Amino acid sequence: MNNFIIRTITGSLIVIITSALILISEWTFLAFILGAGAWLNIEFLRIAKNDRNKPNTALTVLSTILILALVFFINHFNFNPALYWLSFIPVFVLFITELYSKNETPIRNIAVSLFTLVYTVFPLVLSIFIVNGDMLYYQNPNNMFSPTVLLGVFVLIWVYDSMAYCVGVPLGRHRLFERVSPKKSWEGTIGGAALTLIASYFINLLFPILPKFDWIVITSIVIVFGTLGDLIESLFKRSFAIKDSGATLPGHGGLLDRFDSFIFVIPWVWIYFIIRGVF
Repeated sequence: MNNFIIRTITGSLIVIITSALILISEWTFLAFILGAGAWLNIEFLRIAKNDRNKPNTALTVLSTILILALVFFINHFNFNPALYWLSFIPVFVLFITELYSKNETPIRNIAVSLFTLVYTVFPLVLSIFIVNGDMLYYQNPNNMFSPTVLLGVFVLIWVYDSMAYCVGVPLGRHRLFERVSPKKSWEGTIGGAALTLIASYFINLLFPILPKFDWIVITSIVIVFGTLGDLIESLFKRSFAIKDSGATLPGHGGLLDRFDSFIFVIPWVWIYFIIRGVF
């Protein structure tokens, strides 16, 4: 089957499943972030081991699940925010476990696990705050769960990635960052950016929970930091001499290959919301 068709079918399934899990309820959203967190952990730790590192994969994944679940329940049920400090317990366990593991590179192993937590878990934690926080609470006074903003960000990322690919494949002539990603082009980036800015108008119609100006700013964040996130993940893969983070998504590689933009976009969307005073 043609790679473009495989890529399209897989991409469509990713969009449908992700959208459903985010929108249906707070519990399907919890399942989404726990599943995504564990999956991203496993993929990143697997490629990191190509550099002779020996991080504790099981404990790192367990730490991810505990941190995300703890933050979700504290936020969802309005428990004392001081309980957030409990999320540091799994981090200290990583250090203690390494003491008894008898590995020859304990510092590198701990560093890889900690970096994995920061790189993959931090954006998911911010996603919890976005959907369960007080943002735009006046429009939804009876249910604090408000997933449409997060879904809108995902849609913009999907549109940008798809349009950059569709423009870049036939028209790409000038490499964007050839040392890191030889296939990405300025033509694809500019074309994808222009089409995504146009799409932000329709995103505003679909998700009017935010004003048009906010969606334009978020779109700009997606274009700039989504591109950087994609390039940085390409840098990681290049340093480990691999093409994709996995082979679980036909035509797309691994989940990390699909979430690289999201990982960098969400923190900057959060920063914008803080500056804008949305929270």
